[in-house]
Amino acid sequence: MKKRIVLVLLAIFLLIVDNSFAPFISIKGAWPSFLFIFAIAYSIINGPKEGMIIGIIAGLLQDIFFYDGFGVNTLINMIFCFTAGNIGEDIWREKSLIPTITVFIMTILKYLVVFIIFYLLKIHIDFFRGVITAFYNAIIMLVIYKVIFKFFNREDIRRTWRF
Repeated sequence: MKKRIVLVLLAIFLLIVDNSFAPFISIKGAWPSFLFIFAIAYSIINGPKEGMIIGIIAGLLQDIFFYDGFGVNTLINMIFCFTAGNIGEDIWREKSLIPTITVFIMTILKYLVVFIIFYLLKIHIDFFRGVITAFYNAIIMLVIYKVIFKFFNREDIRRTWRF
């Protein structure tokens, strides 16, 4: 129960940071997504099942501000966090290089999927911003991954979800 509350509150806090602070550090109109970075890191650390859960939570929160395509972030985040959880099972989770590369690639793939969906809906978005965001997310992941790992790898936090 404690883990779920911490997870949801942290996701809400990161959503607020994404929408209030992050635009102030933008480069050419692109800024990092702290919520997406956290969701991928959490998934790598805790595996595919919990990755799917955080992917759905993060996606729903991001979709609140994604009025042109509600549900797109939820689906993409769920799939990518599940994939990141599978990647996390096959690596040394203590190291931050693979998680950094993972968040870079997944950010580009997320923007590519969103770009394709919006192209089909005849809504224009700039794909180049996705590339800048991918670099931004990778740099931030490199810096904060170990902090997230140490926090969520504690024994009192590692209890499994109970439904």
